[in-house]
Amino acid sequence: MPILNRWKSNSTNTTLYRAYMNAALEVTGMMAGQRFPLEEFMGNMTTHLSPKEGIGLGPVLEKIEDGNYVLTSDGREFFSRRLTDQPMQVGRGTTREEVLEMIRLIVATEPSEGWEAFEVHFPSNV
Repeated sequence: MPILNRWKSNSTNTTLYRAYMNAALEVTGMMAGQRFPLEEFMGNMTTHLSPKEGIGLGPVLEKIEDGNYVLTSDGREFFSRRLTDQPMQVGRGTTREEVLEMIRLIVATEPSEGWEAFEVHFPSNV
């Protein structure tokens, strides 16, 4: 069973947490259309399951019947745009360098301070 690391931060409205979320979406394959039990990386998905009416988007995540999550087409655009000079929500971008650093921390063989290791159960995506 693969082991990954999750960040134990409660500060979710920060550039680094946005980088962490983008990194988790890449590591789990969700940016490529895979499904994953995203609660293993973060707790509250409520804001992502609801429409983002202020920017004219539907939900960016969908919880499917088997308990896993998938990114919606709006979600792929939303999270991809975080890496540009024009994120969909002003001031809520992140950089590729920050995302790559978070990927490094997620896949490290030993968790860094403030992180914890966990066993990953990748769902079958057939």
